[in-house]
Amino acid sequence: MYLAEIGVKCPNCSSAFRSRQIPIIMDNGYRTSELRLYFHGEREQFEPYAVCTCPSCGHSDWATAFRRSFDETFLYQPNIPAHLQYRTAALTAERKGRTFFSIGQYYLYAAWCADDDGAVPQAREYRRLAIDAFRKSLMDGSCPKDKKGEIEYLIGELMRRSGDFQGASDYFRGAVSRLPGKFAMMARRLIRLAEQENLIPIDFVA
Repeated sequence: MYLAEIGVKCPNCSSAFRSRQIPIIMDNGYRTSELRLYFHGEREQFEPYAVCTCPSCGHSDWATAFRRSFDETFLYQPNIPAHLQYRTAALTAERKGRTFFSIGQYYLYAAWCADDDGAVPQAREYRRLAIDAFRKSLMDGSCPKDKKGEIEYLIGELMRRSGDFQGASDYFRGAVSRLPGKFAMMARRLIRLAEQENLIPIDFVA
């Protein structure tokens, strides 16, 4: 994995600082059952570097929200766990009235980064918050139409991964008939894992 030190400017306070980011992300096509891209242990995950926090005002958002800056600066992005940065971004998005779909994405990435850090209680809480936001996004229409099947599937898998086995099993049984083919196939596999009270993510196999 290639990490680059990039100068950026905060969209909130306009402070310039240095941030470590991955300029190019190669999609190898492999996903976990939570639809997270993974590399078979060959390299680090990219999500911890897809979030950025300003050292001056503490504003957190996707790294792409911080425009490139060529100003000379001695400030650096603070060394804060990525899952806490995503949590801050989600709370900011809630406060500013952004869509439930975008809020759900922040909490989903927070859960994955918490997994990486071994922060188990936080990861489960982030999944519950992502479920709530994604459910609301399906009701208010903020979920893109081409993502609806994916999000309906993901809600059930997030329930299983958060430890709500009965809820996941019941949810998938009710949703499987309306899920697109590849998601319906995975849902049937995940029902069996939920019945076994198994939290482990598996490969997504269409």
